[in-house]
This record gives sequence, C-alpha cells and structure tokens, in this order.
Amino acid sequence: MREVKDPEVRKTEIIEAAKDLFYAKGYLQTTTQDIIDSLKISRGLLYYHFKSKEDILFYIVKRQIEPILSRLKLITYDIKLSAKEKVVLFLNSTIISESSVAEKDYSLKEVIQLPENSFMMDQINHKLAYTMTDYFSEIIQQGNEAGVFHVEYPEEVSAYLMTAYMFVIGDNHFHNNNIEKAKDYLNAFKKLLNHTLGSEEELFEV
Repeated sequence: MREVKDPEVRKTEIIEAAKDLFYAKGYLQTTTQDIIDSLKISRGLLYYHFKSKEDILFYIVKRQIEPILSRLKLITYDIKLSAKEKVVLFLNSTIISESSVAEKDYSLKEVIQLPENSFMMDQINHKLAYTMTDYFSEIIQQGNEAGVFHVEYPEEVSAYLMTAYMFVIGDNHFHNNNIEKAKDYLNAFKKLLNHTLGSEEELFEV
C-alpha cells in the first residue's frame, strides 16, 4: 500500500529535495524529473503541490524570509524594548552574516539573481519591503511618542528607508564576498538612520 503523507510533510520533502538538487547540479540543470526521481514520487503528486520548478524556488525563498519577518514582528511589538533598541535589533535581524549561512544557501542566492527569476523576486521583495515598512513605521512612531525620534512623516520616511535598505542587503556585494564594499553600504545606511530619525544620541557607531 502506498504511504499517504500529510500534505505539508510531503511539500517540505519536495522543497528539501529540490534545494539539494539545485545545490548539487545547479538550478538550470535540475529538472522536475530529477526531483521526482530523487523522491520516488509520481509527476501528478509533484504538480499537486507545485506548478513548476520556478514555483518550488518561490516557496524555498518564501520559507527563508518568513522567520525573518516573524522575528521583526516580535521586535516591533515587544513592550519591553525602547525604540532605539528596536532599531538596532531590526537592523541586526535582517543582515545575514557569512558565518550564519550554509554554503547551500549562498548557492541559492546565485539562483535567485538569475534574470529568469527577476519577476518572482520582484514579487517577494515587494511583499518584504511592504511588511518591513509597516513594522519600522511602528518603531518610528514609538520613538516619536517617547521624544527620542523626531520624524514628521513616519510612514513615508519608513517606506523610503526600507526600500533603500532592501537594495543594500540585496546588492551583489553581499553575495560576492566583497566584504569591504558591503561594510561601506551598511555604514552609509547606519549614518542615514542616525540623521533621518533625528535622535540626539547616535544609534550606531560608524
């Protein structure tokens, strides 16, 4: 009798198998048949969960982003943290350091930068920037109410800052081991935050 698994369990198995194949063979060289063969499942079962190889990649990236957004939500609404503390934690939670990311995930970053995946990444980045803007706006308003920030248009400023930040952490310098250039980008953004939020005390030492 064929084993019937929980749909979410099966979906996770497909995602993990695809990640392994993308890393071992390369995204462009991996076919849906490769994924089917590695799991010994039917083509119908694969297409029940995912429309295409690109759809699998979309869910892989989405699953990597969800823990970051959950962490940012916890930071934003933590009543024990000051607005200044939240800004620092917010920034630290969205920077992926070389030491904390597996080689497999660096390979994935190369995949998502392929031209054929640009539309998918635009969708993901739009949602990410929109959610981050909402959270950061809440933090700015908390700082305004506490008198530590002085921002006249919290929502609009947050939108500009998060859009710029998405560009910074998505830039190729963060994926090509250009550590010095990456540091320059981050230091520039930290200075921008120090100035834009109107805090009398600097939030970051640059």
